[in-house]
Amino acid sequence: MAFHAYTSNNKLSIPQRRLNGFTLLEMLVVLAVISLLSLIAIPSFDAWNERNAFKHAATGIASLAKQARMKALINKKNMFLIAQIEHNSCVLVSEENSCSCATRQSCALTESSFLSLPSRWNTELSTTNNEDKIVAFNKNGTLNFASNTTLTLSSQRFRAKLVINTLGRVKLCSVPSISGIAPC
Repeated sequence: MAFHAYTSNNKLSIPQRRLNGFTLLEMLVVLAVISLLSLIAIPSFDAWNERNAFKHAATGIASLAKQARMKALINKKNMFLIAQIEHNSCVLVSEENSCSCATRQSCALTESSFLSLPSRWNTELSTTNNEDKIVAFNKNGTLNFASNTTLTLSSQRFRAKLVINTLGRVKLCSVPSISGIAPC
């Protein structure tokens, strides 16, 4: 049995009942805060996603160039790095200079010798004259022509350059700086 408290002004006080739970107003405030935080986080998550996809594409193209050079040195025969720019942007390594994105099943060295560019962020591959580029590595791992080759990869926010010099060395750099890729 509960006893009522006796107060100084001789009135009986009724004990207050405690409720466990949240009020509707508290729930609405929490929901508003979560919505606001998610609105702030979504653009930075999208930028993070784009940066990672761009970094993957740029380092993938550099890896393919290094793979073509190494295959030329190991097999003692010409290898081709083919950058198709105009249709279905892709980069692949082949023993044939006539290989393309459409015929890659029959002429690319392996499945890992092919890279298709991500299209979500308008990622584009270009050269100095904006035409498809075939880079030929000879049996010594050097290029068959007398000048450097530059491939430029760009998206909505990022840009990277892949330079292959006449000795066959591959250098990748980016603007703005992306972790894992040297700045230009």
